[in-house]
Amino acid sequence: MPQSRKRPGHHEHHQPSAIPAKQRTKGRTIWSILFAVFAIIIAFFAVGNNYVVLIIAALIGIAIGYIVGKNMEQDAKHKS
Repeated sequence: MPQSRKRPGHHEHHQPSAIPAKQRTKGRTIWSILFAVFAIIIAFFAVGNNYVVLIIAALIGIAIGYIVGKNMEQDAKHKS
């Protein structure tokens, strides 16, 4: 005999994210680039033309931007 769909633990069907996969990937890239640029600008004003510090700041900015973009994509995926 079939069981009721209203039983505890039953999950309704969830639609996939409204954001296409190609666009979600671009979110990580865009945030990475933006954070890298801002990190380079801040580091430039802080230390000047020290290229080692500018490269390190860019890499840290890329990592932070990637994490922010990935979290935003996951939030968008779970909300839809």
